[in-house]
Amino acid sequence: MDLTLHVESPAAGGSSIARHEGQVVFVTGAVPGETVRARTEAGPAAKFLRADVIEVLDASEFRVTDRRSRFLAGDAGDRPLFGGMELAHVDLAHSRELKAEVLRDQLSRIGHIDRSVDVAAAPGENTGLNWRTRVQMAVDNTGRLGMLAPRSHDVVPLASAPLATSAIAEVALSSLRLPGADRLEFAWAGDRGAVIVRGQCDPVALTDLAQTLPSQWSILADARNGTGRKGAGATGGHTKLAVLRGEDQLIEEVSGRDYRVAADGFWQVHEQAPQLLSAQVNSALSDQTRVITDLYCGVGLLGISAASATGAGLYGVEGAKSAIENAKVNAKGLNANFDASRADRARIPKSDVIILDPPRSGAGKAVTRALLESSATTIVYVSCDAATLARDLAVLVGGGFAIESLSGFDLFPLTAHLETVTVLRR
Repeated sequence: MDLTLHVESPAAGGSSIARHEGQVVFVTGAVPGETVRARTEAGPAAKFLRADVIEVLDASEFRVTDRRSRFLAGDAGDRPLFGGMELAHVDLAHSRELKAEVLRDQLSRIGHIDRSVDVAAAPGENTGLNWRTRVQMAVDNTGRLGMLAPRSHDVVPLASAPLATSAIAEVALSSLRLPGADRLEFAWAGDRGAVIVRGQCDPVALTDLAQTLPSQWSILADARNGTGRKGAGATGGHTKLAVLRGEDQLIEEVSGRDYRVAADGFWQVHEQAPQLLSAQVNSALSDQTRVITDLYCGVGLLGISAASATGAGLYGVEGAKSAIENAKVNAKGLNANFDASRADRARIPKSDVIILDPPRSGAGKAVTRALLESSATTIVYVSCDAATLARDLAVLVGGGFAIESLSGFDLFPLTAHLETVTVLRR
C-alpha cells in the first residue's frame, strides 16, 4: 500500500516518524519535515507500520544525494541500496542534530531524565566517510562481496567498502571472489591490516586473495579450511582462526602507548574514537584516584589509559579470555590485575572509580546493582546505545548517583548509532 505522509520527527534506528489515520508509521529514507510517498510492508495488523520512501514530494533542505551510490559496483541504476548507512541521504551536520534529538527523547522517555544533550563530531570529521577501521562484508553465492540490502539477506555487490578508512577503501572488492565464504572482515591499525575469511571458502580463492592484497595485509581464515598455521583463539564465539599470512594480532597506538588486539578482537571502530574516549574518561578523574575498576575492559584501552594518567591501581574485567591476555601485555609497567569473567559475575574490589563500556545491551540489573553496592564515588559510563543507557542511568540516579555530565559523540557518522560518555558522582 502506498501512502502520502508528512514526516514529523526522527526515530531510533535511523528511520523517521509519520502518522497515517492515527497510526504511527516508521519511514525509512525520509528526513523530518518532508512530504513523501512511501510503500508499506505487507503483513498482519500491528500497532505501527513500516514504510520505505519511493518518492519525495516536498524535500527537506537537509536532503543530499544518497552517498551509498558511490560504493556500488557499476552503474547504480534501479538496483537496491544496502543497509547500515541509515543517514546517507542527510546533510552530515543535520544528521548529528537528529541523533541528539533521538538521544534526548530516549533519555526522557525511558530514563525519565530531561537533559539538553548535543552530539559532537569527531576531531577533523567533515565528510562522514573514511572512518571505519573495522568492516564486515557479506558474500553472495557466487563469491562476490557486498553488503546486505535493508531487512534482507540479499547481497548488494560493492566496488569498495563503505565508510572505510583509506587503506581498506582502496581494496577493489570487484576484483575479489570468495566462493564458499560466509563473510570477509577487514581490520586496520596504523600501517598494517588483517582480513579474515569466515566460512568454508574455496582454497584456490584464498590463494588468489593472498596474491591480490599487498604484504601489509595479514590473511586469516576459519581453521576448518584446513590451511595455514593455527592463530587467534575464538572471541565472542567465533571459530578458531588459521593464519595464512602475517600475524593474528594488530598493534594500536594511543597517546604513546601500544595496545595489542587480536585481528578479530574488539576495538573502537572510528579511527578517532580510542583517543577521544580515553581523553573523555581521563578528564573525569583526579590525581587522588587510587583504585579503578574497568568493566567490559576488552584489551584494556580505557582503564589502562586512566591508570596511566592517575597512577591508580587497575582491576579489569572482560569475558573474552584472549582479550584479557592482551590486556595483561598492554598494561605492562602498571599496577594492574585482570579477570576473564562476565561483568555481572565479577566481584568489584574497593574502588574510587568504575569505568564501564558495555555492549549495546547495556549493563543491566545485576551490574547496576553491583555499581550501587560498590564503594565507588565516580562512575564513567561509555555507551553505544541510547536506550539501554537511559534504562541503566535511571537505576543509578534512583540509587543515589547524580549525572555530572553527559556528552554525545558522532563516532558512527551517517549511521543511526552514536557514542556517549556519562560521568556520575555521589
